[in-house]
Amino acid sequence: MSICTCPVGTSLPSVPNSTCPSDFGQVQKIIFQRVFKSGTTKNQFTSVAAITKLASWTPLMSANDGTKAVITPYVEAPTSDGGDAITYGGGNDTVGGVTKTIGRNPVTMTFSLRQVTQDVIKALKSLMCETLGVYLVNGDGQIMAIKGSASGAYMPIPIDNLFVGDLKLMGLESPDENALSFAFKPNWSDDAEIVTPEFNPLTDLANA
Repeated sequence: MSICTCPVGTSLPSVPNSTCPSDFGQVQKIIFQRVFKSGTTKNQFTSVAAITKLASWTPLMSANDGTKAVITPYVEAPTSDGGDAITYGGGNDTVGGVTKTIGRNPVTMTFSLRQVTQDVIKALKSLMCETLGVYLVNGDGQIMAIKGSASGAYMPIPIDNLFVGDLKLMGLESPDENALSFAFKPNWSDDAEIVTPEFNPLTDLANA
């Protein structure tokens, strides 16, 4: 696998002790932002203090440059699949018939946008042409972002293949809906971190 080094180190790599459970819960809104604000300069918050303050986010929602961020309406029915192993062999192809793990697949997340007006959907469709990252917001108003290598830096999680579907007319027994999906690159969560802001992004952030 590409993540493996050769030769290996003199001992097993250190593994931290688990002291607290970690569970992000249900994703309820998604904040989109370009990965790069200009050229090769990435969008990022420079400290945990910055990402947790409403005053840091408000200018991004009304920006007219590469720093602009937009937030979705509430999303429902979140699902996550993929991230499973890419394997090769088995049977007579490999020694002892043991399959080899040679990589991992991307993770696809899907959502439903229910009873959302189609002008909002049309605007979200225009994001499909962008090189984007996302901040995920859970039901407690916590934000999941990528912790950068620079001390205290937080960045959007890069995504691929954003798709926003056409209206599905569901009839009498279910609300109308549009599909929304995107893919996280393999190993996307290695540097993911949950931050608890001083405000509630679910209710305090709105598009300009």
